[in-house]
Amino acid sequence: MKIVLGVVAGFVVAFLCVAGIETIGHLVFPTPPGTDLQDPAQLARLIENLPMGAFAFVVAAWFIGSLAGAWVANLVAKRALAGWIVVVLVIAGAVYTMIAIPHPAWMWAMAIALPLIAGWLAQRLAKVPI
Repeated sequence: MKIVLGVVAGFVVAFLCVAGIETIGHLVFPTPPGTDLQDPAQLARLIENLPMGAFAFVVAAWFIGSLAGAWVANLVAKRALAGWIVVVLVIAGAVYTMIAIPHPAWMWAMAIALPLIAGWLAQRLAKVPI
């Protein structure tokens, strides 16, 4: 039961971190007025022309969300398994986003590598067994 509670708590923390950081990114790098985000061609052009800083907010959100969420999950569950489940959920969300919206190829690598690194770090910080 503790693992389930850990996963739920960790997922909530991860989601809030990702959403919060990405919201700040959207404020710093707003969508140009008149852009129809429902039009795939306009969305693809938008992604192609985004500055590197906008992408940095996204990958930072994935890393920080995974780190914070996995750490909370590990602490609540007292087992690293809960944190790794949260990491897999963050990776799944990132992959879903990149399937729905075209992103540069390097983002795919970051979507997998950064949450995995964050999960490893969270396990070390929480000092919990697998």
